[in-house]
Parts: sequence; structure tokens; C-alpha cells
Amino acid sequence: MYPPKNGAEVRLWKTAQKLSTLGDLWVAAPPGEERPDEDMDLIDVTSPMFNYQPVWDEIWTGLFVLGVQHPLRRPLGNAVVDAVERTAVTFDVVVCEFPQVTDAATSLATSHGAKLLLNKHNADYAMLDGYLRERSVPPILRRRLVRNFREFETNAVDAADVTVFQSEEDRDRFDAGATTDTFVIPNGCDYQRIHSGGDPDAAARECNVSAERFVCVFLGSYDYAPNRGAAKLIMDDLAPALPDVDFLLLGRNPPSASGNNVYAPGYVEDLAGALHLADAALCPLTTGSGTKLKMLDYFAAELPVISTPVGIQGLSVEPGREALVCDGAEGFVRGIERLRSSPELRRRLGESGRAIAADHSWESLMAGYDTVIEALGAE
Repeated sequence: MYPPKNGAEVRLWKTAQKLSTLGDLWVAAPPGEERPDEDMDLIDVTSPMFNYQPVWDEIWTGLFVLGVQHPLRRPLGNAVVDAVERTAVTFDVVVCEFPQVTDAATSLATSHGAKLLLNKHNADYAMLDGYLRERSVPPILRRRLVRNFREFETNAVDAADVTVFQSEEDRDRFDAGATTDTFVIPNGCDYQRIHSGGDPDAAARECNVSAERFVCVFLGSYDYAPNRGAAKLIMDDLAPALPDVDFLLLGRNPPSASGNNVYAPGYVEDLAGALHLADAALCPLTTGSGTKLKMLDYFAAELPVISTPVGIQGLSVEPGREALVCDGAEGFVRGIERLRSSPELRRRLGESGRAIAADHSWESLMAGYDTVIEALGAE
């Protein structure tokens, strides 16, 4: 969780910071590289199952093909419960951030007589469906896996006292509201920090990118399948089609850069500077839900954006006004060529996008948890 290096971790961290102002907070998570200097206590979940990502992610998800209940759910849940119960602390509210810890959160809420707050980062069944379709998984297996996972997610929403979604679209997917209170708190951005610009010259040196060429940036954590797919499209299709354009892949666990015009420096401390050295931003995601942090970061940097329809979900983006919206490699190539040839279009899109980012500062959005906690009736 800390230091946060991808969108989900940023969202979790901002939520934790807010909740720590409303009461005494304990955070159960695998230990990070650093210990945060915040008013909260960390509970280290050190089970080997959480040290090997495919176990708690790909394998845990894939086993839903066997049924809603599968062999890995209980031991994964017990690993979290055991770590938390060793604290001997009684909780008023248990907050569940990710599907893999749903069983643990539900068990802890029941045993402590606590309220259960479910933060839904995504409609994961919809993302899973898109991921399996792209990989041509046999339809009978795909439908069974997605159906069981959707039932699992729906059961979690029904069990929660309050569910927070990132977008109205995600809330509508679950038809939530009959059995649980629901709120929508979209993703945000560190608007002031990114808009300030950082140090683009130092970032250019760190990323080994020439300021003389047109630079397109993509931001994401590449242990996340949709981001890996987007990076593959950039490397395999966009970069060869536009050899005089540089493509910069920012974020954790980057792919091995292929081609003379693809640069993948990985995670950079000065995100503001790295974004401001670019001329345009790309969001070629084909699966996903909720609001995309990368889009808000792009907008805060006043970058003109080219995105798929998936990328603009949950945001009040009008195609052609705040972003160019297209599908497929050919559409992105045409969009990049349009931006290269029109400084005025780049300026207009950047200014329009900035207004959206300014309305999505983390501080203002996280204030929504005051109402959420009030709805839980927690003191």
C-alpha cells in the first residue's frame, strides 16, 4: 500500500489518510518498502499467499470457474483474519478495499459486531469478461467464470452496510441500493502538484527522451493486465507506424521496450515533470471500469489526450472537447497525427481537460467519506 505506485494503491492511500482523521485506523496489508509517517497503525499480512501475486490474483480469480465457492477463498481469508485478530483490537467499522479480502472483511465485521464498508474500485466481473474475450478463452469457460465472479461481487455488495462506487456506471451494473446504502466517490488527482509542472528537463534526462521530438506518454502499472495490453498496442502498432514520434511508458514493472522510439523508464518520482515533458497522452485501454486516475493526471498536466471509450468512463468528457476518442491502432495513429499538426487543437484540449482535473482534487472528493461514515452510524 505504501508508498503507492499505481492507481489502486493511490486510491487506497488517500482513503486511509481520510479515514485516519475520523477515528483510530488500522490498515491490514502486505508490508511495503517504507512505513508511512501518518496517524494510523499497520498490520502486516505476511502470509506467503500474499507474497506471490499470481496466487492472490490470477489463480484466486481463475478458480471461480469451479464455482462461487472455491478452495482458495477460505485460506486467503484466514490469512488476513489471523493477522488482524492478533492485534486484540475491537473495530467499529471494517473497510474492504479489494475482492480478494472480501471474505476476511465480512468475517471480521461479523465477529466484531462492526459495520462493513465496501469500497468498489471496479466492476471486476466486467473487466474479467473483457480480459478473457481478448485472450479467446472458450466461451463456455468465460461465461461460467464471469457469471460466478459476478455472483461473488453481488453477494459482497448485498452483505455490506454501505458500498462506495467510483462511478454511476459501476453502481448501475450491480443495481445496488435495495439492500445497502450506496455512494459514488470518483477517483481524483493531486491537481496542484501535477499542474505545477515539476522539473521536465530533469525528467527528460531521467527518461532519456529528447525534447526535440514529439512525445506521447502512457501512464500505468504494468502488473495490471489492461495496462499491459495498452503498452503492447503502443509498442507493436503505434511506435512502428510513427517512427518520428517517441513513446514514453511510465509506471511500475514496465515491459521491455522494443523499437528505437519506445522508452520505458518505469516508476518516476517526479510524475509532474515526466508528464509535462510530453506533448500528448494516450489511454488505449480496452477493458476496465470506474474512473481512471491516469486520465485525471493527464488533464491536470494540461496534456491533450487520445483515449478509447473505456478510458473516459465515469468522467464528463465530451469527445472532441476534452479528449479525442477512438478505437483501435489506426484511430490512435490518426489522432496523434492530428495533434502533431495542430498546436491550437493541443492547447484547446489541454485547457478543457484541466477544468475536469481541477474538479477532482483528492481533498474535495475524500470529504465524501464524512457522509459515508455518518451513514454507517459509527461513533
